Amino acid sequence: MNITLFNFFFSFSLNPTIAGLSLFLSNIFIYILIVFAILIPILFRRDFIYSILVFCTGAGAWVFAYIIKNIFMIPRPFVTFNLIPLFMETGFSFPSSHVVVISALSVLVWNKNRKLGIIFFVFTLLIGLSRIIIGVHYPVDTIAGLCFGVLAGLIAIWFYGCFKKFAFLKKYI
Repeated sequence: MNITLFNFFFSFSLNPTIAGLSLFLSNIFIYILIVFAILIPILFRRDFIYSILVFCTGAGAWVFAYIIKNIFMIPRPFVTFNLIPLFMETGFSFPSSHVVVISALSVLVWNKNRKLGIIFFVFTLLIGLSRIIIGVHYPVDTIAGLCFGVLAGLIAIWFYGCFKKFAFLKKYI
């Protein structure tokens, strides 16, 4: 099923419009979203601590994905099937680091602003789909990336809640 879905979505890479949009989402737009996610708490609420939390969560999610990739060591689909991807990636496939990071940040954005968080989650799904279309991830990589990222975001929110309980730190939050 994973391979069948990969082949189905990868076939869309033959369409120049879809291929270009996928490359934009996967390699440019994701970084715009990351910067925006870090700036949202500062711009809307002057909450520098939450902005630092967003940054640290994104960095921590990336490190976590890197560790998981090196535990499972699943080769990328273009390596396995000897395909030419739209964008050459190195390293292992499972889970998608892009999706882990952006889904973790989407949870944090959603925690502060529900409507904006929904928009972030829609873009998270589109980025995950784009990673399959350009040929660097299997569908299970992006689904696992979404699950790991949501978990990382929820842990960060829990940590932030515990952090706020310390009386001597309340003046900084």
